[in-house]
Amino acid sequence: MIDKKIALVFISVITISTCFSQKTTKNIDSKIEELISQMTLKEKVHQLATQYPNANMRLGIPNISANECLHGIKMNHATVFPQAIAMASTWDLDLIERMGHTVAKESRAFGIHQCYTPMLAVVRDIRWGRTEESYGEDPYLVGKIGSSYIKGLQGMGDKRFDKDHILATAKHFVADGEPMAGDNGAAHDISDYTLHNVHLYPFRLAIEEAQVGAIMPAHHLLNGIPCHANTEILNDVLRNDWGWDGLIVSDNGDLRSLKRVFNHVPDWNHAANVGLEVGIHQELALFQGWNEQRMYGDNLIEAVEKDVVSEDLLNNAVAHVLKTKFELGLFDADVTLDDRFDVIKYPDNGEPEKVSQHDAEMFKKALYVGLAKENWKDIVDNQEHNDLALEVAHKGIVLLKNEDNLLPLSKEKSKKIAVVGPNGSAMRLGGYSPDIPKYYISIVDGIKSYVGNNAEVAFAEGCDFTPSIENIPEAVALAEKSDITIVAIGGSEETCRENQDRDELGLPGPQQKLVEAIHATGKPYIVVLLNGRPLSIEWIAENSKAIVEGWYLGQETGKAIANVLFGEVNPSGKLPISFPRNVGQVPLFYNKLQTGRPRDIYNSNPEPLFHFGYGLSYTTFDFDEPKLSKNTIKVGETATVSTMVKNIGNYKGEEVVQLYIHDKISKRARPLKELKGFKRVALNPGESKEVSIEIGTQQLEYWNDGDWKIEPGAFEIMIGNNSENLKKCTLIVEE
Repeated sequence: MIDKKIALVFISVITISTCFSQKTTKNIDSKIEELISQMTLKEKVHQLATQYPNANMRLGIPNISANECLHGIKMNHATVFPQAIAMASTWDLDLIERMGHTVAKESRAFGIHQCYTPMLAVVRDIRWGRTEESYGEDPYLVGKIGSSYIKGLQGMGDKRFDKDHILATAKHFVADGEPMAGDNGAAHDISDYTLHNVHLYPFRLAIEEAQVGAIMPAHHLLNGIPCHANTEILNDVLRNDWGWDGLIVSDNGDLRSLKRVFNHVPDWNHAANVGLEVGIHQELALFQGWNEQRMYGDNLIEAVEKDVVSEDLLNNAVAHVLKTKFELGLFDADVTLDDRFDVIKYPDNGEPEKVSQHDAEMFKKALYVGLAKENWKDIVDNQEHNDLALEVAHKGIVLLKNEDNLLPLSKEKSKKIAVVGPNGSAMRLGGYSPDIPKYYISIVDGIKSYVGNNAEVAFAEGCDFTPSIENIPEAVALAEKSDITIVAIGGSEETCRENQDRDELGLPGPQQKLVEAIHATGKPYIVVLLNGRPLSIEWIAENSKAIVEGWYLGQETGKAIANVLFGEVNPSGKLPISFPRNVGQVPLFYNKLQTGRPRDIYNSNPEPLFHFGYGLSYTTFDFDEPKLSKNTIKVGETATVSTMVKNIGNYKGEEVVQLYIHDKISKRARPLKELKGFKRVALNPGESKEVSIEIGTQQLEYWNDGDWKIEPGAFEIMIGNNSENLKKCTLIVEE
């Protein structure tokens, strides 16, 4: 029910003027110039607000509304897809693009025009709580998954920014996935070589392949300079080198942090000036009123009046905002604005009306409700959207171990099923999810629904994430009288999300003791993980016969898990990130450089517990030796590598064919292997298909000495189904 105070907001409404309709505008730039010429200083500054009204009632300028859509639009009753790390586990670009289109359609239904996603961090320290928001540890995979999501959100070709698509915002620019000690927002130094080849790379793909429309800088200090004041990355690289000229939106409160946190500037006026100088066009400052802590509020007006900020800089930012509104078709939109959009009055003299934090929060709620389409429920309550969420969940599940073919479960032999563990019945969606999802199917409910009256399903939590172990005996007793036990463990939003970083990576609370107690019964059991980051589960990997990694699977969690456990769906997900044996291995990533030291570390195993790209199936796939269409090419030419893949098992399944390369001789050290292509292939038992992947500039180039280049020589070409199980051939590249 809408709060009565909020409901009052909608009594007075004003229809946006269509005098600047895009349909009749041949030159948007001239219209923008005309609008800016009519604006007062206060009205110009007003355009730079986000999460706060940025419409102009007097001039008929519409509002642009933004929200989060990390794995679905963060609005109550919206479809909740699997978390980002699970999206990456699908390795399915078409699927993620279709998901993006659905999220965009629901966003428009709620009156949202812009989403602060995707997060293109390349994660190199999984202690970082925002690992769950990422697409993993590899820059190529991160860039490809992110670009596919952007294509779906924004639309491509003549569908770009149409009425069913929105503005995507790639974040956080740049290198927030390698924080010191995994501490969110921690300062760190990164070489130009690593910055370009690893952390900037996904953003480059997002611009070149998906034409992302907006970018958000990162919280931290990069090489001693706040990302929100870093002209090297925001101007030199982003605009000058890459030629990108989209919208830049600050992260929450980070313009204020230039003074409050980093002391990069002497006062608030100069914080606003630096933001505009590096090209930040809008300020995100959640729940902050016009005079309350906003750099692009009354403070900016004062800075212009004092000549601390050039009005030309301000006009440039306003022009970018207006251009975005035109591109999104907002001037054409048949929308009405309530009188709260006129919350800031524009008198010739005097201060603008102060809005309290409470009023700002009220406005935010009213804004979303007030702009939702009348038929938003019809758009969102769509079975096709639910089916798509289930498909993403199915393909995001990774089978880590299946000793003695314990899985899939037999319906005939599984008449008494126990579900134990803190993630068996709890709702686990991950960060940036709606407070009230459309619905959520827990693991225990999903299994009950699947087996119906054909089996008895019972649940005992056993433990939670607190130290208490008093309920473990109850779970053990249940397991002892069951045919099979599902041990649902892992993490939660309390253990992994933004600002929930950890200094160790074991199972939170007494979950390890729960697994050991179930194991001691001698009865068969399956470990199902729901978590936002890789966990150190070496004992479980060695002793448990079956392990399923689910990450956070969205609203369809229980249904997807049940379908995989009972073989309705053959798991085909692949890890987008390595699993360490212990926290001492962190930072851990597969695409490392050759070490100059011995491999043994205090006689421990230096290899990951589970490798990047790894994931089992209920069937078995065989790969032929890879063959090249050309053994020798010249710089700028392409070749194709092919392999025959055969399903030699008994189940229909899908395999992800992965291409890795290694430059055998290079002036600067290159990783021992780098993912540079992948394709999904579906095969029936006994069926074979040839899979081909092109090798060209994108696969062979790297950044060195200020530019991207291909060094002639021998390249090792590797094909397989994970980063360790590979077959090789050699490609020669000549000048």
